[in-house]
Amino acid sequence: MSPRVEDAGSTLGGWSRERMELIRRTICPRGISEDEFALFIEQCKRSGLDPLLKEAFCVARRQNVGNRERPNWVTKYEFQPSEAGMLARAERFPDFKGIQASAVFAEDDIVVDQGRGEVVHRFNPAKRKGALVGAWSRVVRDGKLPVVVWLDFSGYVQQTPLWAKIPTTMIEKCARVAALRKAYPEAFGGLYVREEMPAEDFESSQAEPAPVGGAYEVLGAKPGPVKASFPALPTVPMAPEKVSRLDVDVPLAPLPSKEAELVAAPQLKPSAVLVAFGPYKGKTASELSDEELSESIELANEKLMEQPRARWAKAMRENLTALEAETELRCRVPTTADKGGNGASHEA
Repeated sequence: MSPRVEDAGSTLGGWSRERMELIRRTICPRGISEDEFALFIEQCKRSGLDPLLKEAFCVARRQNVGNRERPNWVTKYEFQPSEAGMLARAERFPDFKGIQASAVFAEDDIVVDQGRGEVVHRFNPAKRKGALVGAWSRVVRDGKLPVVVWLDFSGYVQQTPLWAKIPTTMIEKCARVAALRKAYPEAFGGLYVREEMPAEDFESSQAEPAPVGGAYEVLGAKPGPVKASFPALPTVPMAPEKVSRLDVDVPLAPLPSKEAELVAAPQLKPSAVLVAFGPYKGKTASELSDEELSESIELANEKLMEQPRARWAKAMRENLTALEAETELRCRVPTTADKGGNGASHEA
């Protein structure tokens, strides 16, 4: 370990050489350079976040140091805080007196006065109506004006299973982090949690990463906003029928018997997949409540962010994809066709 890293660690509450070696072995991805590790330790020092308590992570990102015509992707290992870590750190500030946050729907009665640091938000949870439009957060500090932030939902929502399933939770997380960043810029300035990062910036490990619109994409993990691929649902072969086009009836040929058997063959449904990790290990995805399913997905994302190249990482990603598929299935609105044969039987 270089003297630069040891000097940084000595200012972090007397961190020992052994402690920093433990962080490097268990928290940081393999291949991190001395400079990147020293920078990670310095950012832990500045923010006061302890990576061993999962208050911060060291994530691998692919940065394009070239241009669109001639991209040159290099791997960078960077510091990334967690929302729980930022809240825990805020509790240690002497003037911190609490934080409030709430999602806002279109028909809520709300008045935000940023000049005075006040928010008046009234709604009936049993009769909430309208689309989700955003969230506010308020940090109260002793002897200072409260900090109030407002986030538009349309500016933060991502096309991911978690954002689709628990949008209120996700936008409230982003609002709390934004308020803490504004209230304590010396500790949290320039730090963003994974819920705030654009979905296209997060990718699983690939041998040849595809360029994206943003400047970064995360490798080797699925930290929250990710692009998940879901298994295709089995299709049912169509019965022979006639299609009327230009007053000409053209009969559709039936599928060959072998192809029909392949199409109609039973496939493993996401709901039948067993959870392979965490407190609900051994249960099927269909047995989990919405909250338990979300908790399992977040746990897997955190574990993969901590150790993206562990031996078990590939298996966990596969299990995580199945759990995300179950979330996607629960998010789908049943259609008339999905409601099945009742209508067909009546017609018959």
